[in-house]
Amino acid sequence: MSTPILFTLPPSNRHEVILVDASAKPSLKALNKQITSTIAASPNCAEFMNKYKSKEGTEQIQEFKVHWSTSGRETKSWPEYTIVTEENWAAILKLFDSGKDVLEIKVGKDE
Repeated sequence: MSTPILFTLPPSNRHEVILVDASAKPSLKALNKQITSTIAASPNCAEFMNKYKSKEGTEQIQEFKVHWSTSGRETKSWPEYTIVTEENWAAILKLFDSGKDVLEIKVGKDE
């Protein structure tokens, strides 16, 4: 079973929708690979004026964070966001509400 996930690359409006296979054992390594290839190929993820940008250092995914929708959830007890780790990724996929929750990806330069 695949789960559609909307991810964003803040602070801009760069985004894309991907399908994550929830039937296989979910791993952050597989997610990282899938998102990295999507960012490179997607017109929705392209940076404005990217062709003029310096090519020094490659951008790496630094953090995954889920921003939870408050629709249908108790806002006093439900968190605003959760940092995704290898240990909680499978559980997050089960809780993820497609079309409402958003995976936020922090991307930065490799040092």
